[in-house]
This record gives sequence, structure tokens and C-alpha cells, in this order.
Amino acid sequence: MEVEWRRAAVYVVCRDADERVLLTRFHLPGHPDSGRWAMPGGGMEWGESAEETAVRELEEETGLTATIGPVLGVYSRWFTAEESFAGRAGHLIAILVGATDLAGELRATFAPGTTDACGWFTRAEIAALPHVEVVDVALDLA
Repeated sequence: MEVEWRRAAVYVVCRDADERVLLTRFHLPGHPDSGRWAMPGGGMEWGESAEETAVRELEEETGLTATIGPVLGVYSRWFTAEESFAGRAGHLIAILVGATDLAGELRATFAPGTTDACGWFTRAEIAALPHVEVVDVALDLA
């Protein structure tokens, strides 16, 4: 099978003093993952380092800032054309990073984009939420 796209992404794993995990809800009408929860993060923009992507995505999706690091692991997933939103076979590689020293106010309103909610959740609450596979991988690594 020919790979028609590759995506490099970074997801930020944030925990609070109560060991809750910060999640964002993905919103993109027509996308199969719309309405599912994930960690703050997303695709790397041209010229960005993984740390710069993490800082940008965390602020854009939650309003928070943090010290980024360490790398917790890497998530790799191949998509067949049937599984891919684009309808073409591809590969996602996502760097999972930890975050400390979180600061700021958790965002209550969102500009049009791909996030429509964020919040802190316990592991039990996460288990009951519709979420993407990378959340389970991140929880195992954190």
C-alpha cells in the first residue's frame, strides 16, 4: 500500500495536583473523531520544534502555558484509505510530552477551530468519555 500522507504531531499530557488529566474535545463536522476527547495538541507547523508545537497548541486549545518536557513516548498509527478522513492511506506520528508549571486560566470560550471544550478529568471519568486512542497510550505512559 502506498502512503499518501504523513503527519507529525505533538500532544501535551498535563496533570493537576489531584492527578486529573487535561483533555480537549475535538470538533470538526464530518470527521469520525468529532466529539471525542484528546490531549491538547496537534500537527506541527513548518519550521516548528516539538516544544514550540506543544506550547502553541496548549495555549490555543486551553489558554494555559507550561514548561514542556520530558518526552513520554511516541504514538504511531497507520491509516488505510477507508480509515482516513482524507480517504487516502497515511501515517500519523505523534510525540507525547509531559508538562509542568501550568499557568493561566482554563479557556471557557473557543474561537472557530477544532476544539470546542476542555477540562480536567480523572482516569475513571476518562474511561467513560468518548476519546481517541492516543489518550489511552498517554495514560499508560504518564
